[in-house]
Amino acid sequence: MPVLIAARRPDSPRLMKVSNRSIAASAQPKRKSADRPAESQTQEQDTRPSTEDKPRRVARIAQASVAVLDEQQARRERLLERLVTCEGRSAISRIADELFRDAGVPAQQQYQIQLLEHVDEAKADAALDALYRLFQSELPIKRPILDQRLRRLEDEADEKSVREKAAALRRFVRSVPQIKPARAS
Repeated sequence: MPVLIAARRPDSPRLMKVSNRSIAASAQPKRKSADRPAESQTQEQDTRPSTEDKPRRVARIAQASVAVLDEQQARRERLLERLVTCEGRSAISRIADELFRDAGVPAQQQYQIQLLEHVDEAKADAALDALYRLFQSELPIKRPILDQRLRRLEDEADEKSVREKAAALRRFVRSVPQIKPARAS
């Protein structure tokens, strides 16, 4: 979708609406001679440099604020919202596969925690790696859900490497201190 841009020269008059059509402003606006006294006009003409010597001013270009998401991005946002809210391994796997077909799943905790429930253990393994990297810089969110999913992978995963990674990440999450909510007095 093309970007709408509005531009005009700094000293040019605004566009005027005349009989259902727009008249564009000229590059050099005309000054009305009736507005200036005759004495100052002659003095300005003598002291003012010619227009050829004057550097041209740059036109101001501003992007019009049009907040329209294209269809593909809107679809991706809907899928990400569905991924966070859906329950069940098959539903999570189906939505995650659609996201992987488009552009992949963002490396944010809320999405990666959901990917731990994916039927394909390779995708759950990739989510384990992403979560480990994320936990190096930020605290874990949804600890009970995260612990439950890591325990399930630790107990039921087919591949030994996935079971070991899940166990190591579960130990790591337990070692990270929790932030206790402030008590309301």
